[in-house]
Amino acid sequence: MSRIFFQKNRPYSHSPKTSLWFIVVLAIIVSVASFGIYLVIHKQSSKNILSHRALVALWNSGDTEKTLTESRRAAEALPFDEYYLSVKGISSYYLALGAQDEETRQQLFEESVISLRKALAVGVPAKMRAQIYYVLAKAYYQKGEPWFDMAERYFLLAKDKGSRQQDIPQYLAIVYAGKKDYAHAAEWFELALKNDSSDTLLLSAAITYNNTDQREKARDLLLRLESSASDAKIRLKAKVLLAQDNFDSGDIDAALQGYQEVLKEDPLNVDAWYGLGLVYSKKNDQLGARAAFRKVVQIDPNHVDARRRLAEKL
Repeated sequence: MSRIFFQKNRPYSHSPKTSLWFIVVLAIIVSVASFGIYLVIHKQSSKNILSHRALVALWNSGDTEKTLTESRRAAEALPFDEYYLSVKGISSYYLALGAQDEETRQQLFEESVISLRKALAVGVPAKMRAQIYYVLAKAYYQKGEPWFDMAERYFLLAKDKGSRQQDIPQYLAIVYAGKKDYAHAAEWFELALKNDSSDTLLLSAAITYNNTDQREKARDLLLRLESSASDAKIRLKAKVLLAQDNFDSGDIDAALQGYQEVLKEDPLNVDAWYGLGLVYSKKNDQLGARAAFRKVVQIDPNHVDARRRLAEKL
């Protein structure tokens, strides 16, 4: 016999609609309570932070370290305030430039990158974006060649957003050269040299022009550096490259003279000794060539080309 159960005297039944309204009301109550708690905490945590105006005044005073300290405190209390995040990122970048040890420098550059990207994610006002992109690009640039793709991206964004910083072409030229994209590097060097004629930039441009078969342009810059560079290392590098250009052009005697002049000033110049070895090989002076290549290996035991040249003569 099957059993049948009857439910008697059921005075009240919860309809799905009633339960839904109860959940909605409860959610609203919880949200309001949470928001109230947030306001209390926010008010307490905001008491000891500088206002936007006070922080910019501190920055303008030139105290970068204190600006970073105050912006860190403000960003911790108000983690979604794009202004505090921006100042934190900018001040950490400039403080990194003066850091004494590399580990501290890299930590500050990383803090700059993280803070500025957070500021952009929160929503930086349009009038601030060009500056943020520019500093962010420089922070990536300072982090080294593995980050040159990101530096390129943000330098281009800064320029696109109207940044008038005159060194952007210079940075982009060096970034493209570092990426071995010499065609783009040459284009940016053309622009950069209109605003800057520093020895470092001239040498970088000359190397790039050499790599894009613009040898006449490269030679003009190298001759200029050879005669007027204030940095001795750059001047010697220019002389080495000129000697190499003479060798490649078939002017062996001029190349020999150039390498010998470099070695008079810098007897341990590996590039000059290696070039000298190539010159002696071209002149069929195998004893002189081997002596030059051995000197290269003595100075730089890991010089692969010199070791290969010595092995070929065994």
